Amino acid sequence: MTGTSVDGLDLALIEVSPLNRATGEKETIVVLNALTLPIPKALHDMLLACGQPEDSSVDLLGECDTQLGRFIGTSIADWLKSLGIRASTIKAIGSHGQTVRHRPPGTLGTAFTLQIGDPNHIAEITGIDTVADFRRRDMAAGGEGAPLAPAFHKFLFGDTSENTCVVNIGGISNISPLDERGGGFDTGPGNCLLDSWFCQHHPNPSENYDAAGAWAASGSVNDGLLQRMLEDPYFSKRPPKTTGREYFNMSWLRSHLQALQDYPPAVDVQATLSQLTASSLAAAIIDTMPDVRDVPICGGGRLNDHLMRDIRESLNPREKLDLRVMPCETWGFDGDAIEAAAFAWLAFRRVAALTGNLPAVTGAKGERVLGALYPG
Repeated sequence: MTGTSVDGLDLALIEVSPLNRATGEKETIVVLNALTLPIPKALHDMLLACGQPEDSSVDLLGECDTQLGRFIGTSIADWLKSLGIRASTIKAIGSHGQTVRHRPPGTLGTAFTLQIGDPNHIAEITGIDTVADFRRRDMAAGGEGAPLAPAFHKFLFGDTSENTCVVNIGGISNISPLDERGGGFDTGPGNCLLDSWFCQHHPNPSENYDAAGAWAASGSVNDGLLQRMLEDPYFSKRPPKTTGREYFNMSWLRSHLQALQDYPPAVDVQATLSQLTASSLAAAIIDTMPDVRDVPICGGGRLNDHLMRDIRESLNPREKLDLRVMPCETWGFDGDAIEAAAFAWLAFRRVAALTGNLPAVTGAKGERVLGALYPG
């Protein structure tokens, strides 16, 4: 899959041992291998443009759909060859693709979601059955279409602790509280605003992000800007809820900056955006799971040292709680592989005709089998 940050193609190879009702053996998952590949810069820039309403077009959409599908298919074929694994031994590929538009219920007259990365090309190049288009069936059933990862988080982390809230920080942040109430939702921006603002003020960076949050760490939080942004209605909206770059983007940020009497230095805006991610995330966790003790962080945000400090301080400002906020590697899971593994698992469930959504998370009318199958 490629996430909202568009920072790479995440591949995960998993082995699933299905539930055996006759013997009582539980379903198990083993992540056998994982790899993250950089997206070619030209395609990366096209995908970012395609995800912004003011920059996209039907021609750009079609070109991105085909190019990304070919890139995914070729990447999988080359990776399997490098591992010495025959395509015929792979049951299915689960391809989330790239979300270019996500309009959940209540944002437009008609709700819809659109992911690209043509699965026809993936199936053609690899010769492997490919499952894609995971979100729209949930949305057809009245759901938000996202997040879908909480079902997998619950399966993967379910036995680790009674008070665990799994966090994924990609372009957008989302949480999966693992308690009897279940649930999970997008909390707001993750890396998307941080990355966009960084690139705007560093025209030729070696990376398309603020490595380890070093630039943000050199600035100071602007309390006026932070407060304005936190007053956005999305943060107080009750779940189920989802969001994306269509909402939290540079136009959104500029509208808040222009409302200030004094324009803050660019580095202070970066520090404030880091705190925005941390504060909105912490507020959502505390509101949903006040007794939280373990917070495994997945996704690229876990590698941002400054953001991780902001999150820890926002969750536990006086360090009074016995609270672990750590990269998910602390729990034995590869933080770059979890979301990709989730869609491999969802592909397994589609092939087995098993449901993949959690209505308590998405708001759908019921559990549904997710994804469309493209024979290899």
